Order: sequence, then structure tokens, then C-alpha cells
Amino acid sequence: MSLKESLKLVKYVANASGKKTDVIIPIEVWESLLASWENMVEALENREDAAIFQDWLEQKKTGEVETISLDDLEKELIADGLISS
Repeated sequence: MSLKESLKLVKYVANASGKKTDVIIPIEVWESLLASWENMVEALENREDAAIFQDWLEQKKTGEVETISLDDLEKELIADGLISS
């Protein structure tokens, strides 16, 4: 179902003065929207991760960043509470 078709199924609830206050969305449309949003967020996060990694690679080439061993990385992650020992 396209977004245009999905939006036709959305119903608005208005108060006594006619102001829209709520939206009723069929569950199929809601689940489709959630899936689309999740895919979009994942794609944006992947793009951001790739940009961060590319920036790090450029800095590594020029000697701007320091590398550490995997053992030291593990110790730092444990100390920061990001992984358990």
C-alpha cells in the first residue's frame, strides 16, 4: 500500500470547536508506517556510521588518531560499563 493510499484511511477526531485533536490510524497502516520509520532510521544510522568510519580512516592516514590494541579497547569498554567482563 502506498503512502497516499494509507493516508486516505486515516481519520481525524475533532473537538466541539472543530479543532483536530486526535488521529485514528488502522493497525495495518500504523504497522507499515512503523516499519518504514525503522528502515529509515536504520539507513540514516548506517550512513552516519559510514561517515564516522570514513572520517576516522582519513585521520588515521594523516596520523591524527591513535590506535590501541584490542585488549586495551576491551579494558576501556569494561571500565566504561559498555560490556561485561
